[in-house]
Amino acid sequence: MADRTIEEKVFVGRPFMGTMMDERRTFTKTNMEMENDETLQKFLKDNGLENRRSVMLVYGPENFMYWYGILVDPSVEVPNGLMKYVLPKAEIAEEQETGALSNFNLPLNYIVPDFFGKLEKRGIKVFANPGDSETPYLIQDLDLDNKKLTKIWYLKASK
Repeated sequence: MADRTIEEKVFVGRPFMGTMMDERRTFTKTNMEMENDETLQKFLKDNGLENRRSVMLVYGPENFMYWYGILVDPSVEVPNGLMKYVLPKAEIAEEQETGALSNFNLPLNYIVPDFFGKLEKRGIKVFANPGDSETPYLIQDLDLDNKKLTKIWYLKASK
């Protein structure tokens, strides 16, 4: 019951261990660090992406990685100082809402269950442990121009 198929994408930014979450269950400090990162800001400007940001959770069986940066097409050149994570062409489920950069500073123990609950109400199966999925990727993609936040859950890789 996918919403659509998304082509292969590349997440460009930096990963942070789940243990870097603060006591409020947020990554506010790492988000601010990345917003002040000259390499990321130059990359965004050079590619006309100043008003776009993304965060990504990549789940494993027992932990997760938090990425801050931007979701781009594979043709975009990744500069030294930033890392990339290649995401497969896949069937996805998504929800859109009004958003701002401050959305990335909300507690994950609120954001994740709320989003997964909405998907389950629509009949989309979500593993109790998202790390059990073959495509364990949750992305929040923010378009600041339109104040639109899109939450994306990868359901199944496509061929």
